[in-house]
Amino acid sequence: MEIIKERRVNKVNNTFNDFLETTTWVIQKIESMIERLLFDIAKKRPPVINSVSNIKRKENHSRYDAQNGIIRRKNNNLSNKQIQFLSTKNPKTFVIMIRILDICHELLIQNVTATKRDIYYKDVKLFGNSQTVDLVIDELACFFQIPRSCLNVIASAKGLVAGSLKIIQKDRSILDCSKTSCQATFQYILSSKMHEQFGPCILITGKGYPDIATRQLVKNLSDLRRPDETYPFLQILGFFDNDPYGIEILCVYKFGSLTMSFDNENLATPGIKWLGLHCSDWKKYRISKSSLIRISSADRKKAYHLLQRNYLQAEWKKEICLILYMGYKAEIQSLDDCENVNLLNYLISKISRSRF
Repeated sequence: MEIIKERRVNKVNNTFNDFLETTTWVIQKIESMIERLLFDIAKKRPPVINSVSNIKRKENHSRYDAQNGIIRRKNNNLSNKQIQFLSTKNPKTFVIMIRILDICHELLIQNVTATKRDIYYKDVKLFGNSQTVDLVIDELACFFQIPRSCLNVIASAKGLVAGSLKIIQKDRSILDCSKTSCQATFQYILSSKMHEQFGPCILITGKGYPDIATRQLVKNLSDLRRPDETYPFLQILGFFDNDPYGIEILCVYKFGSLTMSFDNENLATPGIKWLGLHCSDWKKYRISKSSLIRISSADRKKAYHLLQRNYLQAEWKKEICLILYMGYKAEIQSLDDCENVNLLNYLISKISRSRF
């Protein structure tokens, strides 16, 4: 037990030291950029910021990395660009970039964090809208080739977590996740103490499409090693609505998103297993037809889009085709209308029989 404790302490110390080294490096990079601008001004040259054209959301700007099981940005799409102070196109862009660099530098020096919305409200008149801040933060992270969190910029809280987990934060304070208040379905599972039956385990919800913080937490948990030779890594099991958008959310957890393809190595969890819902569950668990929902034109469009992804497993594509063929979808809540099972028993059955 003492050896295990020592390993955990060493891991925490190593992680903290890595964090300090990265923070120092980012501070130096920002200061170096500003020094070059001041040097240009002193030489009476128009100041120029070197950056990258990162914001490409189309699939032809990304590729599937089969070896690591994630979506990556194509290197040839990280093209260099220059933002000039005297640009007639949009001189305001230069000022916005400098302002956000200044804010990030201040956050790093003071060792505090801020959300993108916090940054937006620091200079509403200059930024105009929160999307402007979002784009510049992503561009800086891509240029430095670091996660956004290394700029001390974090996402606003959206997802929820509960279970046998304590998180050591950057300031070394400890966040205990054993108690939490949350949405109805999550609260129902939590109050049933199902996580203790298979425990210790951790419950996480992104409350729909997961934000960066939720995906990063799932990824970090999947990378943790345990002193158990049989199961050295935590098993990550995903439970989603049986519809095209539920499968899309599963894909975001497993492969990463197109928008964040430059940072999917820190966000995607290739080892996640699809627990349910599946079309085969409709008959097996006698889900009431009245609880099924007819798919919409938007569902069909999303389904056809998913089928075009060559990296999706054949089983997943078959599931999508079944949804299209039957013309109906099932949400997690539909299990409440089953004749012989409820949501809790369904999860216990799936996990116990390892049907994933």
